[in-house]
Amino acid sequence: MNYILKHTQLEDDGHRSIHIHDVKKDQTLIYYPEEISHVDRQLQEFLFTKLKGINEGDYDT
Repeated sequence: MNYILKHTQLEDDGHRSIHIHDVKKDQTLIYYPEEISHVDRQLQEFLFTKLKGINEGDYDT
């Protein structure tokens, strides 16, 4: 697996951000759920498996 879901958080604007560690690039990426359809295919597949929990705040810090 090339990605690790670090956490999500509710931003001041009311949107939830998703903080992901890209293991290959050794960097943290930040996305919003509405951006998932615009990221690369492998990241989409990783996020879709966790989308329900993300939307329900299961990974919030």
